[in-house]
Amino acid sequence: MEAAPSLMSKETFRYDLVDVTRQVLQDLATYFYQDIRDAFHSKKMPELLTSGGVLVYDLLPELNRLLNSERNFLLGSWLEQAQSFALDEPEAQLYDMNARNQLTLWGPSGEILDYANKEWGGLMEDYYAQRWSLFVQTLVECLNSGLPFKQDTFNQAVFQVEKGFISNGRKYSTKPQGDTYEIAHRIFLKYYPQALKRL
Repeated sequence: MEAAPSLMSKETFRYDLVDVTRQVLQDLATYFYQDIRDAFHSKKMPELLTSGGVLVYDLLPELNRLLNSERNFLLGSWLEQAQSFALDEPEAQLYDMNARNQLTLWGPSGEILDYANKEWGGLMEDYYAQRWSLFVQTLVECLNSGLPFKQDTFNQAVFQVEKGFISNGRKYSTKPQGDTYEIAHRIFLKYYPQALKRL
């Protein structure tokens, strides 16, 4: 991070800064998942709320901001390119839906779920974070009600979230937003102590 300010004019450095930071956050997300799982199985609501809250309300939004700051990590560019082959608006909408489907469900019913997954700005916020949020919310409801977690029921609910993303029609930026260094530095200060302990 100390060398970053002098190298930020280099596109390759910015890419690497985003990619390495992205990978560290992805690895940390695995540990937060383990904490969430352990808290649920131990029926410890405060720990579940803490770990779930950090993941859903801080780590994933920070990751989305980071990804949106570098042009090579933008969902909007992928969707714009897909739509550019269309001859009219209905065809552009179809290509948009197909491009989203390829990254997520890979079929109308999630035949090969996440087969071509990407960690891109926009996709992180409106697809992955929404699934994580529903997962944590479902576990909290199970602890509150005393009912067991039912994977089949959850799969049906999360599929509705996934289908919603494919057809939401939201436009995503094709231009980077935010200062990559500032975002990565903030993430570093916030998560470096945890990364040292866990990675």
